[in-house]
Amino acid sequence: MAQTYDAIVIGAGVMGASSAMHLTGAGLKRVLVLEKAPGVGFGSTGRSTACIRQTYSQLELTRMTFEALQLFKNWRDFTGLEEPKGDFRNSGVLFLFPAGEPSLPTILANHRAVGVVSHLADRKERQEEFPDFDFCSTPLDLDADAHDCAYESEALVEPEGGFADPVGTAEDMLEVARRRGTEVRFNARVEAVLQAGGKVSGVRVTEKSGGGEFHAPVVVNCAGPWAAGLNGAAGAPLKARLVVTRNQIVSKHFPEKLKGRFPVLIDMINGIYGRPEASGQSLLFGSVREEDEREEVADPDDYNEVADAPFREEKQVLLHHRVPTFQKRGRVSSYCGLYTVNQDDYHPIIDETSLEGFFAVCGFSGHGFKLSPIVGTLVAKKVTGHWGLIETGVPEDFFGRNRAPLKTHWGGVIA
Repeated sequence: MAQTYDAIVIGAGVMGASSAMHLTGAGLKRVLVLEKAPGVGFGSTGRSTACIRQTYSQLELTRMTFEALQLFKNWRDFTGLEEPKGDFRNSGVLFLFPAGEPSLPTILANHRAVGVVSHLADRKERQEEFPDFDFCSTPLDLDADAHDCAYESEALVEPEGGFADPVGTAEDMLEVARRRGTEVRFNARVEAVLQAGGKVSGVRVTEKSGGGEFHAPVVVNCAGPWAAGLNGAAGAPLKARLVVTRNQIVSKHFPEKLKGRFPVLIDMINGIYGRPEASGQSLLFGSVREEDEREEVADPDDYNEVADAPFREEKQVLLHHRVPTFQKRGRVSSYCGLYTVNQDDYHPIIDETSLEGFFAVCGFSGHGFKLSPIVGTLVAKKVTGHWGLIETGVPEDFFGRNRAPLKTHWGGVIA
């Protein structure tokens, strides 16, 4: 006999964990999380660099990341866990823009309106706080024989930002959900969304996952790269153009001794980003260029999980140009994750679909991790009419499926 729940959440990444946690906070007693993998964070969450910054050209996104950062900074109190695993590191964030960047006035106005602590660093501060960095504002042309640097870049500093452990964060939120009565089943791949009378009625898992049906009047699809496929299988596709893309990340061990600190770096001049790993012995870095995030993946269960050699080499040269302390060459490792990119505006869908009771939480386009503690309370409000463990100042319909594309001041996934 099929078991019955108040709600079923598909996926145990940060979005599924946050949704389950906040649904219980909104009063649901029996919540079930189904995860196809053997543990937490085997999809996009586990391959996230988990950077936490608040610089967006959309006021609502700025507000959402500001609210989330307050939770990350006080993670133990928020979760109530004695030994949380999220491990937020306050490294600070350094954004580099070309001179005259048209989005900066809007960004700074958003920061001030919401309460984000930030400032533009002058030449003296750059030299004192970031002595390892070269603030050249001329984009590096790898095909040119010579390079002449100008120094007209804008340096935006967010001292309170940083990064966290992505899997640990998901595990913490799932543990909070468990303590509030949520049941979690791993190795449970959903193969069908069940319907009755034009409404969702539950899901069915594959025979390889033990088979069987689970019933609920609410199903929340947080399946990341697999979400669009489930939407389609349920007969409730979204009009947003959701494309699964491969995201390449490089890790370099560095014996070099830094003279200053290394923040989360987002270099909009050369199109790279990087952050130190928690150990402080390695640096993760990748691309913020839109053209590097166009490789579509047909099957999220089957893709190249190692970064391409030209990508590794190019980004390492660009990093060395920005941080000359690091060597151009050296042994590196790499991995690849998956983004589900909303090609309409790079922002997620958090809404009920055309199938009553079936909710889509997908299309985060690479910047979902930092939003995740707030995402679940928006889900709870959509599902129950009540906020979860916390309230948010972000309008509950801001990420609606039928919205007009959100306007941004620059392209790419950081918009």
